[in-house]
Amino acid sequence: MSTVIVAANLGHLKAFRVAETPTRGRKLELVNETEFPEAHGRFLDKVTDMAGRFPVTEGPGPGTAMSTGEALSAELEIHKRLIQLVAERITTILNSERPEYWHFAANAEVHQAILNALAPELRERVVRHVHADLTKAPPSEVLAHFMPARAA
Repeated sequence: MSTVIVAANLGHLKAFRVAETPTRGRKLELVNETEFPEAHGRFLDKVTDMAGRFPVTEGPGPGTAMSTGEALSAELEIHKRLIQLVAERITTILNSERPEYWHFAANAEVHQAILNALAPELRERVVRHVHADLTKAPPSEVLAHFMPARAA
């Protein structure tokens, strides 16, 4: 029986295969590690050269503030794109590994959005969910979140 654990956030993804060893029990083998560089850095550094901004003269204070126009919708679009990229990478990994079932960890703010972006047949095979960012956790800690140690 094969099992895969996927830990993701919008900037990083790690996928592990759970391996059973005869003497030491379960261990994790890193199957894939992906960085999403689009998620790193400041939003304004990515989308503006200041040319599209214009002065705002209304509101409190002097009229020197600058408007970002549609920055909020652009930021939302980048967020949706990152969710889709993470979901596509998870799909590729799961199609390659073909686990009977799998476990998923992501921080609460993106957890459900990533799952919703996956195909229904992949969502149905998720056994355990963890609302935590485990992308920087050591493999032993990741394993402990999904498969508690067996009693001796």
